[in-house]
Amino acid sequence: MRRRKKESFKKEIVMIIVSCVILVSIVVGIMVLPKLLFNNKSGTKKNYRDSKKITEKMLKDNEKYGSKNIEIKVDPETLSLELKDADKKVDLPGTFNEKVENLKEDKNTKSWTYPEKGVDVVVENQKEYVDVSFKSNKGGSSKLNWPKLEGEHYYLPIGEGKSIPSNDNLWKQYFEENNELDLNESFSMSFVSVVQNNSSAVIVMENNFDKQLINKNSKEQNLSFEVESSFNQFNRKKPLKFRIYLADNNPVSAAKLYQTDRIKEDKFMTLSEKAADNKNIEKLYGAPHIYFWQNRILTDKDVNWQKMTEGNDQLFTHIGDLLEKHYEDGRSEFDQAIVALKNNEAYKYEKNTILTGINTVLVYPDFYDKALFKKLDAEKVSFLEKDKNELPTEKRIGINKLILKDFLGDSVGSIESWGQTTTTDVIKDMKKSGIENAWIGLSNWNQGLINPSFVKEAVDSNYLIGPYDSYQSIHSNPSIDWNTAGFRNNEEVYNSKTIVKPNGEYISGFLGKGRKVNQTLIKDEAEYRLDKVLTKDVPFNTWFVDTDAAGEIYNDYSSEHQTGIQQDVDARIERTQLWNGKGLVVGTETGNDYFNKGMVFAHGLETPVIAWIDEDMRKNKESEYYVGGYASMNDTIPGRYSKQVPIKDEYKKLYLNPAYNIPLYKLVYNQSVITTHHWEWDSYKIKDEVENRRLTEYLYNVPPLIHLDSNTWDERKSDIVKNVETWSQFQKEALLNEMTEFDYLSENKLIQKTSYGDNISVIVNYSDEKFKKDDIELAPQTGLIEMNGKEYLINGKK
Repeated sequence: MRRRKKESFKKEIVMIIVSCVILVSIVVGIMVLPKLLFNNKSGTKKNYRDSKKITEKMLKDNEKYGSKNIEIKVDPETLSLELKDADKKVDLPGTFNEKVENLKEDKNTKSWTYPEKGVDVVVENQKEYVDVSFKSNKGGSSKLNWPKLEGEHYYLPIGEGKSIPSNDNLWKQYFEENNELDLNESFSMSFVSVVQNNSSAVIVMENNFDKQLINKNSKEQNLSFEVESSFNQFNRKKPLKFRIYLADNNPVSAAKLYQTDRIKEDKFMTLSEKAADNKNIEKLYGAPHIYFWQNRILTDKDVNWQKMTEGNDQLFTHIGDLLEKHYEDGRSEFDQAIVALKNNEAYKYEKNTILTGINTVLVYPDFYDKALFKKLDAEKVSFLEKDKNELPTEKRIGINKLILKDFLGDSVGSIESWGQTTTTDVIKDMKKSGIENAWIGLSNWNQGLINPSFVKEAVDSNYLIGPYDSYQSIHSNPSIDWNTAGFRNNEEVYNSKTIVKPNGEYISGFLGKGRKVNQTLIKDEAEYRLDKVLTKDVPFNTWFVDTDAAGEIYNDYSSEHQTGIQQDVDARIERTQLWNGKGLVVGTETGNDYFNKGMVFAHGLETPVIAWIDEDMRKNKESEYYVGGYASMNDTIPGRYSKQVPIKDEYKKLYLNPAYNIPLYKLVYNQSVITTHHWEWDSYKIKDEVENRRLTEYLYNVPPLIHLDSNTWDERKSDIVKNVETWSQFQKEALLNEMTEFDYLSENKLIQKTSYGDNISVIVNYSDEKFKKDDIELAPQTGLIEMNGKEYLINGKK
């Protein structure tokens, strides 16, 4: 979704927002769940919206987790801590070896000072948990390492969640290569859990700000970690807090104890509460997430190529001039294609080059040329003159289309028909095929501004549709086509509102280009974009904002606008109210839970970006793992994403192995945030893993993430419709309940079960062998939904 620089004009200028779909249709048989078995609409809405009762039930149900009578032993000199009750015990080794002053102790509290470190410590036993807090009593910056984690096993909220044995060679190698994890980016939630024997300590942090997870051992040793916290000018006046629970060895316990903490700390908001003020959110329930690709409005279907050569030389020269002005090497390829057209030698490549040029310049503010387009009335001329330095609007692009049609005459069809066969007609067919709900993402708001009929059809079909947006990076001289990296007052923002590191250097923007922007200073830019883009003629009803929940949050040390991470996050969440107030359903990247109150859905938690720096995947075009190029020459899904690829075994094990994956996030946030894959790794992308990933989508209640253009819809329609009919109804039921259980039904952990409330369970068989237990029999790569007393088979085999 973040933009990349154009590779070559002949390949097509594309807006990169998604990891696109393959062009191979996978037929997956699923027994369809009858709709009559699900709640009626009125009952469903009533249950979705009863937020207070939902959280009250969560708290009550969660009372069974964790010890209620913890006893502790603490050594102030080392801060080693022993927690135990009648049948559980965990030791947290000390990380200090310090002189102690001001030691005080009463029945449940012990406090002291480390004078050399300038840190005050308080340990308080609340019986159901232990509070440990640190307060810096000196100026300057410093680091504090605590707690230390040593155990046989760890439950870590990396993405959806990981179950990591301390002696596992794969993970020892991973943590040797990634021995300092920034918790803002690496953890989706603010806790760690360490297992010793059959007991666990669940260590909940107030947040992940200014913290790292440090691997303390080499790969020859078992994994052990320390949490390293940084005191700085933004946080040193506030206590650094840890809350420690004692529980059994079960990821469900860890997740539910954390959920209780988030609810009590007012850091948890249900979907029903979010939907109370924005009923469009309910359109997301049961919706597949679809990125739709077509940036052109004028397509090959709209052009009479024989007539295109007649009397259009001045127009072609003008288009070439604009391409030369705004793009390196853009003109030469366009001019060559025009020469071929005039010589009756224009084939698919040349026609695509011409269409790319026309559609590209159509949204430019300088497309209108009064010497060339002489028939335009004075009112429209006046508007274009006043509007040329503003963000593109539907009105401006609409006038440009009129100008273009007037010049091209009957060499093109009517404006109303431009681009509709491959956009609006696809939406109509999706609805006709039974897809009742869908989220549709566009690479850029221009994709909607240039084709308002497409947007209106989606909205009229009860779908959500909206653009990608970003406020993270700014360029000093932004490209017209990378428009989110340009701001209304670009020079001022670039020079005066960008983030500075402690050493005085600016933080570089995405891909090392430009700078990162201080989010507390640019609320006016979000208001401006919304005012220009959202109109009655382009009625977007969802908005995707990049990076806001991906952990790229910062302290800003600029002498002109010093702000801390918490202020950064607060500004991002406040900004979402602009969109929410307009009925836009807000989504973002990843879904890390510091952004819980700002997001309804997130892309990237279930399958994150995989191996961003692996050259075989990203650069080596001869490698079987190469994921493809970023560009498309014919306005279809870019090759970077349309190519189905395998991934290396090490990545398959780290990211996809069900023996390591656990649904920690869903156990906490099933009724709060809807999460799915990163756009680089949609549901069809990974070769030989389509079936298993589909099973996981049911097991974890994860929407399919699909990338479509008209051709891909035609090729994959049958599979999509069959799967969505079942999955959509399943999710509408699952969202009414908490994920209450996660269990392994086999020793190798390849048979798994989740439960949602009392009446829904999903069992999947990831193995290559038949599974049989009691009256349940599952073939390899199949799953079973048990709901309302009925059973339904999920067949993941091709």
